[in-house]
Amino acid sequence: MGASYVADWQQPSLPGFEVLNRGVGGEQTHEVLARFERDVLALQPDAVLIWGHINNVHRGGAERIDAVKQAAIRDYQEMVQRARAANIEVILATEVPLTEALGWRDRLVVWINNMRGKRSYAAWVNEHVGSVNDWLRTFAAAEGIQLLDFAKAFDDGEGFRKPEYTTPDGTHISPSGYAALTSYTQRILRDRRR
Repeated sequence: MGASYVADWQQPSLPGFEVLNRGVGGEQTHEVLARFERDVLALQPDAVLIWGHINNVHRGGAERIDAVKQAAIRDYQEMVQRARAANIEVILATEVPLTEALGWRDRLVVWINNMRGKRSYAAWVNEHVGSVNDWLRTFAAAEGIQLLDFAKAFDDGEGFRKPEYTTPDGTHISPSGYAALTSYTQRILRDRRR
C-alpha cells in the first residue's frame, strides 16, 4: 500500500504470501489513508505493507515541512490503528533516499552549490524523509511492528541512494533496485518465520 514506488514494484515473489499491489503513483500519505478502507480493510488480507511518504516531502515546501511530516506520521498511526482493529498484521517500510546526482552536469551543479554553502534538493528531501524514517523505526520497535528498512538497504554510505538503484530521473527505482528490494524483503520475511 503506497504510491509510485509500490505501484512500480511488479508483484514480487514472496514465498508464503499472495501479493496484491495497491500502489498509486503520486499519492501522499493522506491519499493512501483515504483509500485504506477500500484497498485494505475491505479485502481482509493477513498483512499489509505500508510504504511511502516521499511525496509528502516533495510537495511540502520548506515553510510547511514540519507540519507536513507530522501529518504523515498521523496518517501512518491511523493506518496502523485501522489495520490492527481489523486483525490485519502491519508491516511498515522506511522510505528510500534520493540519489544525489547522476550526470556530470548535475554533479557539477551540486559541487558548485556545495562550494557556495548550499545543499542539493536531494539532500534536503533525504533529511526530511530520514526524520520520518527515524520515527518509523522507533514507532515500529515500540509497537512490535515488523519494519522493512528499505532506506538502509538502499543507502550508499553517504545518505543517498545507490546510483544503480535509480532510474535516470534520479527519483524512481530501477529494475535492479526492485530486485534488491525483493531479495531484501524475502530474506527479512523468511527470517522472521523461523
